[in-house]
Amino acid sequence: MPDSAKENLLVLSHKIRLEEHALAVAQRRKKLSNLSLIFGPLLILLLYAIFWVPQIPSITRTAIYIPAIPIALAFCVSAFHLKRRPGYPEGNRTYRDQGDIELALARLQDSRKLLVADVDTPTKVRRITYKEDAFSEINKLRADSKQYRRVNNILQGILIVGALAATGLNGIGELNALRWTTLTITFSVGLASGFMGYYKYKERSFYLQQTADAIETEWEAVEIGVGRYKRSESEELALADFVEEVHRLKSEQKKRQQNLEQPPESRDPND
Repeated sequence: MPDSAKENLLVLSHKIRLEEHALAVAQRRKKLSNLSLIFGPLLILLLYAIFWVPQIPSITRTAIYIPAIPIALAFCVSAFHLKRRPGYPEGNRTYRDQGDIELALARLQDSRKLLVADVDTPTKVRRITYKEDAFSEINKLRADSKQYRRVNNILQGILIVGALAATGLNGIGELNALRWTTLTITFSVGLASGFMGYYKYKERSFYLQQTADAIETEWEAVEIGVGRYKRSESEELALADFVEEVHRLKSEQKKRQQNLEQPPESRDPND
């Protein structure tokens, strides 16, 4: 491969990583804006309904309003800001639209494919590129695993605290002032339990972390030449074994992910 082609390939790869980062940020901002748009008005509506419930004493209502009102306002302000300025922030109060980022990313990926095809890149170079990209894939898998684990921990916390609170309130007595609170807590517990059972956040986090650890183990092994790679006759054979193993791990992760995204009644019990 000519030096100019190698340089162009490195530049394109760097631009692709930048666009992928911008797209991830834009998607995260969009998700936060949607969540804020839902929870902000919903929390305000709930606080408004609580105001007109005469059975709730004023001291209880005040204890609910003090933390809930700032949270509701924060949700509303966040939704307004993110919906008014969506996309990826580039500085100077300019934002790139998510659609433009996706088009730019697709264009760069096509350009990279054409460049690789035109210069007839050796297989060894492609495998080395795949090996280096595998390290970035490890970080992405762990970030996704951390996100699912965070959601699972929040829902699990709601289950534990809600169940204990509902049991404690039921033990106090049948006071009218506590019925609405008990009903709200029970509804929250049921909602959290339903989301955990349907979306399987814990399983998703576990499989992603497992795949990331497995790829990292293979990456470190091929780097220092241990395990299955210490018997490789050459670096090229070691790279070939590494690419094959990482490809297998990624394929298994995709199958597990697809299985978890199926309805509970159609999931494969073996996965």
